[in-house]
Amino acid sequence: MYGLWIFVGSFLGYYGLMDFGLNSAVQRFISKAVGTNDIEEENRICNTALGVFTVIGGFALIMSFVVAFIVPLLVVNITEVSLFRKLILILGINFSIGFPLRVFAGILAANIRFELSSMVDLSKLAIRTLLIYIFLLDGYGVIALAVITATLDIYAYSVKYFIVRKLYKHIVLSSRYFDKSRIRTLFGYSVYTFVAQVADQLRFNIDNLVITVFIGLSSVTPYSIGARFIAYFSEFISAATGMLAPVFSQYHAAEQYDLLKEKYLFMTKINGYLSFLVGGLLAIFSREFIIRWAGPEYLVSYSVILVLLIPRIFALMQVPSIQMLFGISKHKFFTVSNSIEGILNLIASVVLVKYYGILGVALGTAIPMITVKLFIQPIYTCKAIRLKVSYYYLNVLLPVMIKSMLIITVLWIVLRRFVTPDYTRIMVLAVSALAVFVITAFFIGFNKNERDYFRSVARMYFIFTRHGN
Repeated sequence: MYGLWIFVGSFLGYYGLMDFGLNSAVQRFISKAVGTNDIEEENRICNTALGVFTVIGGFALIMSFVVAFIVPLLVVNITEVSLFRKLILILGINFSIGFPLRVFAGILAANIRFELSSMVDLSKLAIRTLLIYIFLLDGYGVIALAVITATLDIYAYSVKYFIVRKLYKHIVLSSRYFDKSRIRTLFGYSVYTFVAQVADQLRFNIDNLVITVFIGLSSVTPYSIGARFIAYFSEFISAATGMLAPVFSQYHAAEQYDLLKEKYLFMTKINGYLSFLVGGLLAIFSREFIIRWAGPEYLVSYSVILVLLIPRIFALMQVPSIQMLFGISKHKFFTVSNSIEGILNLIASVVLVKYYGILGVALGTAIPMITVKLFIQPIYTCKAIRLKVSYYYLNVLLPVMIKSMLIITVLWIVLRRFVTPDYTRIMVLAVSALAVFVITAFFIGFNKNERDYFRSVARMYFIFTRHGN
C-alpha cells in the first residue's frame, strides 16, 4: 500500500506544473503594486489571478475524475484500482481547492509576511505528523493518510485566507476587479517561470536516466545517495534565503535603486557564507556518515558529493541573483540560461559517463553549472541593475569565497583526524565546526554596519520571543 501511496503522490506531483508559474507572477505584480502603493492595481491582480486559478482548479478536478475513470487501464489488480480511485479523487479534489487559495499565500509573500506563512505551515506539519502517527498506530491505511493530508492542506490555505482578510482590508474580492488584460500580463511573466521549472527537471533529474541507460540500474543507488545529500543542501539554502523576490520587486517599483543594490550585495554575502558553511560541513563529515549509515561499499557516493559540491555552492551563492531577476521581471534570461545548462548537462553526462562512470555523470552536471553560475548569471544580473561587474567580483564574491575556503580548510585539517563513523561524534564535531565558522565569518566577513544590523535583528527577535510583540 505504501508503494501505491508513493505512486499516487508522484503522479499528482505533476499537478504542480498546472500552476504554469502563475504563483511567482502573483507575487511579482502584487509586490510591485505594494511598492508603488497602488491599491487598485493590487485588487486587479488579486481578483484576476483568483479567476484564473479557479479555472485551473476546475480543470484539475475534471482531470482527477478522468484519471480515476481510466485507472483500470493502468492498474490490473481490482483492489488496487478501487483504492487508487479513492486516493486520486481525495487528493485531486484537494489540489483543485488549493489552486485558487494559492493567491492568498502569494499575497502574504508579496507583502513579505513570511513569518505568518511559516507559522501556519509549521502548525500544519505538526498536526499532520501527530494525526498520521495516531491513525497508523490504530491500524488505518493510506486512505487515512490522504484524508489527513487533504484536510490539513485546506486548513493551511484557509488560515492564510483569513489572515489576508484581516490584515489587508483594502483587498476587495469582486468580479469588477477581474481584468482580462491582466491575464496576459500574468502569463507573460509566468511562462518563463514555467519553462525554468521544466528546465530544472532536466538539470536535476536527468542524471539517473543517463546512469540507467549507459551503466545499469544498480549504479543508480550510489549516485542517488550522493545526489540526495546535495539536494537536501540546496533545499535548505533555498528555503533560508529564497524569499527575496518580493523585497527586490518593491525596491524596484519604488525606484530605490541604491537600496536595491545594497541589499543585493548584502544578501549575496550571507548566501555565500551560508553555502560554504553547509557545503563545508558536508565535505568534512558526509564520508563517515555514509559509512555509518549505508556501509563502506557506498563510499563512491562521497566522491559524487565532492564532485557536485563546489558547483552547487557557486549556484547557491547566486540565489539572490535569481531572486533579483524574478523581482525586476528580467527572468527570461534565467529561463534561457537554465535551459541551455540543462541541455549541456545532458550532452556532457552522456559523453563523460562512457569514460568515468557515475563520476562522469556528476562531472557532466558540474561543468555547465560552474560556467553559468560563476560567470554568466552574475554578470548579466549586475548589468541588469547597473552594478559594476568588477566591484561585484572583487569586493563581494571573491572575498567571500577566499575567506570561506580558508575557514573550511583550517576546520578540515583540525577535525578530520577526529571524525569517525559515529553519529554522536559527527554531531558534536559538526556543531563545534558550525560555531567556529559562524563566529569567524561574522567578524572577518562583514563590516561594522552589517554586524550592527545582525545584532539589532537578534535583539528584536529576542524581544519578540520574550514578550510576544
